Amino acid sequence: MMNKAAADTDLKAMQDEMSDVRRIIDELDDELVALLAKRQRQIERAAKVKPALGIPARVPDRVDEVLARVLGAARREGLSVELAMNLWTNIIEWSIHYEERLMGDHAPKGD
Repeated sequence: MMNKAAADTDLKAMQDEMSDVRRIIDELDDELVALLAKRQRQIERAAKVKPALGIPARVPDRVDEVLARVLGAARREGLSVELAMNLWTNIIEWSIHYEERLMGDHAPKGD
C-alpha cells in the first residue's frame, strides 16, 4: 500500500504532465491556425486567378488529388486517416465556397 506522501508525489507528477500536455496542445493549435491562415491566403490568390483562366472554384480532379495527397501524408505521419479525411473534406468544401464568394459574378461555372 502506498503512503500518503508517495501518493501526493504521484498525483503532482500526473498534474504536471497534464499541464504540459495542455500547454503543448495550445502551442500546436496556434501553429495550426497560422498554417490554415496561410492556406486561406492561397485560396484568395486562386480566386483572383481562376476567373481569368476560366477555372471554376470546384475542380473535382483537384479535390481528389488533394485528398489523395493528404491521406498519403496522414499515413506516413501516423495521423488517423479518418480524421484527415474529415478535416480536409471540410477544409476543401469551405475553401470552394469561400472562393465562389470571392469570385462573385466572375466565377466560371463548373461541371
